[in-house]
Amino acid sequence: MSQTPAITLRYFDARGRAQPLRYYFAARGIACTDERVSLTAGGSNAWPEMREDRARVGPFHKLPVLHYGDRTIAETLVINAFLHRELGDEALLSDTENLRHSMLISSLYGDVVMPIGMTLWAESIYVGLDYPAFVRQVIGRLRGLLARIEQTLAEWGWAVAARGRPPMIADCLLWEELDSLQHVFGSEHVGLDTLPTLSRLYSEAPGRVAFQKVLASHPAPVTGRGLAAETEIIGRIRSYLAA
Repeated sequence: MSQTPAITLRYFDARGRAQPLRYYFAARGIACTDERVSLTAGGSNAWPEMREDRARVGPFHKLPVLHYGDRTIAETLVINAFLHRELGDEALLSDTENLRHSMLISSLYGDVVMPIGMTLWAESIYVGLDYPAFVRQVIGRLRGLLARIEQTLAEWGWAVAARGRPPMIADCLLWEELDSLQHVFGSEHVGLDTLPTLSRLYSEAPGRVAFQKVLASHPAPVTGRGLAAETEIIGRIRSYLAA
């Protein structure tokens, strides 16, 4: 692979949609400036001050944004696809494998990333919500989804294939969502130990050491609620599931 240009990833100081990309750059040894944006006003790197600066926040005024040399790329799925192609991963896979990577990424963002975020915010958004019942409904749906992902990745031979190639964005996203699910709902409620393929992909992911190093080096909430507030909410989520 040829030398990459200067890369900057700009996103809020949260795991959210950018964390898999942080893992990807770390696991692949690709130099990247990880620019974390504060949601509170004050300073040039705060969201309220920069949100109208299209050079920094992209054409749709939202994050993440990737600066790759002189190119600015917005929208999470577009950034993922761009890096997959630009950094040579697409060429390492067959047409069928590339389709599978795209399908897994789409499914994880729509069916796992969004429900996790919604669970952490739902009580603030929906006045009068029966939050304990909502949490139990969400984890029930997520466990059903994980069973289907387990079946699909086993059929695709994902674990074996992952050992024979460098960590790719789909691998990073899968690991992040498995980790986030356990972080938010508790491993005992997620039931990863009943899903051998996913359990193996989580515990034996080729990039796992790099992923964990990123997490440890900069602890951050899953969403933009802030670490203290999110920790309190997670404690209540787990208590509802244990009741």
